[in-house]
Amino acid sequence: MKNLHSFVSDYTKDKKHLHLAIGIIRENDIEYHSFSNNKKKSIIPPENMLFDIGSITKVFTSILLLEMEQEKLVSSDDVVGKFVQNVKNDYLNKITLKSLATHTSGLPVLATNHILSKKRSNPYSIYTEQDLTAFLSNADYTDNIGSFEYSNIGVGLLGNILCKVSGSTYDELLKKYITSPLKMNETAVMLDSEQNSRFLNGHASTGKRVPHWDLSIHEGAGGIKSSVSDLSLFVQANLNDDNPIASTLQKSHLPMWIGNSNRYFGWGEDKLQDKCILWHNGGTSGFNSYLALNKELRVGIVLLSNYSFFTNSLMDYYFAQLIKWITKKEPSQGTMIDSTGKKIFETIICREKSLK
Repeated sequence: MKNLHSFVSDYTKDKKHLHLAIGIIRENDIEYHSFSNNKKKSIIPPENMLFDIGSITKVFTSILLLEMEQEKLVSSDDVVGKFVQNVKNDYLNKITLKSLATHTSGLPVLATNHILSKKRSNPYSIYTEQDLTAFLSNADYTDNIGSFEYSNIGVGLLGNILCKVSGSTYDELLKKYITSPLKMNETAVMLDSEQNSRFLNGHASTGKRVPHWDLSIHEGAGGIKSSVSDLSLFVQANLNDDNPIASTLQKSHLPMWIGNSNRYFGWGEDKLQDKCILWHNGGTSGFNSYLALNKELRVGIVLLSNYSFFTNSLMDYYFAQLIKWITKKEPSQGTMIDSTGKKIFETIICREKSLK
């Protein structure tokens, strides 16, 4: 794609350690681009560098639910209470696995007993299974069931349930149902030593290097690491009907009317140039990501950056930033990659429309 630099220049400026990898995907073609401000050149091809993809993980967790439902291991209509041992709470029998996947369970973005400030540098690592059980024992968000409420704890709980039902780790589920069938060999939560050598350092919006996060029991909400090459294969699979998990991917694209809006298994919905796009983004303490696709024109885009859109000193306000994201207002600290991705994707869609 010509003149790509003009689209990314505002994002790339003043980011000394930046690596930005972009995949532009069509039904039968993938085009890679990269931008780096790091003077030390890497021998690793940019498309094979590994990034935290943050909440894009939620799309994968929802697809795992649909795959396991196809095998009749679970049903998306199963109530959550069925899977939470040693907790008697009627609220959990009012919400389903589908509620968790679509953010309509009423659960908040963060469990009320999860205090991020206890360990700002790695805030999810300290939240244990016991903490989750304690939270669920008294949780009651009945009044909010059916309304959209973005919830990290909800999708983290869903991933946790799928692992327990299957007796497998999250990585084992990923490999069995998604990454192995789609030949996505660089996508995992736990990296081996070779993959770790390609895992980039993350940076806060100030440019300061920050530690990688350990998502612990929240891994289904944001724990995956991947490359632009692998995520481009994933987008391409969503655009094509000729792949081993096509029927499941197609089901994830179907809107469900819940409450007063359309919801999807994992995906968000937006419009660009009057075309419906399915998308998700992600953010951790050192990374930012954006992925979107349009099935009608069979095009998609992936952007991965090793810069965060917030600073570690603002970790306590992370979820306030997520709420701002949901309302489509730009965060005041740092810059999310989303706006850059949307500008590029809008141009791609315009071009594809003109060719039809």
